[in-house]
Amino acid sequence: MREIQTAENKTLKLTNVVSRRIQPEEFNNMQIVLTQMHNFIKSNGAQPLGPLVQCIKLPAGPNPQPEVYMMQQATQLIPRMEAGYSMDAVLRVRNCLYAHYVGPMSQSGLASQKLNILAFEHELELTGTVYTIFVNQDEDEGVVDTFMETK
Repeated sequence: MREIQTAENKTLKLTNVVSRRIQPEEFNNMQIVLTQMHNFIKSNGAQPLGPLVQCIKLPAGPNPQPEVYMMQQATQLIPRMEAGYSMDAVLRVRNCLYAHYVGPMSQSGLASQKLNILAFEHELELTGTVYTIFVNQDEDEGVVDTFMETK
């Protein structure tokens, strides 16, 4: 039997996080964008560390357009940022709903759906920010951790 494990009140903590906002026209060239991000990290004397993190922020208001960010931890803090990049020494997001998914990557969105249902059932208000950590992925199976920030 397959199961998506969930938990409440989890904290997402990332250190030395390089972030880059992805524009809608860049979605089809995501591999190039990620290669550029890794090259930026390496050219500043650091190395990419750990899995890739995707952050989607859904702003409030009528007709909200989601903001998509790709994040990568680095082995050290990078003092000078180039345009388009930002860096956090520590990114800590408290009070998150958490889901651990193992299965086909094509079905990994089920983790977010399950967290939305969990929030509905427990009357939890979400901020609209979702962090997806691609722990491991290949053609057949992937491991994805999802964090949804609650208010």
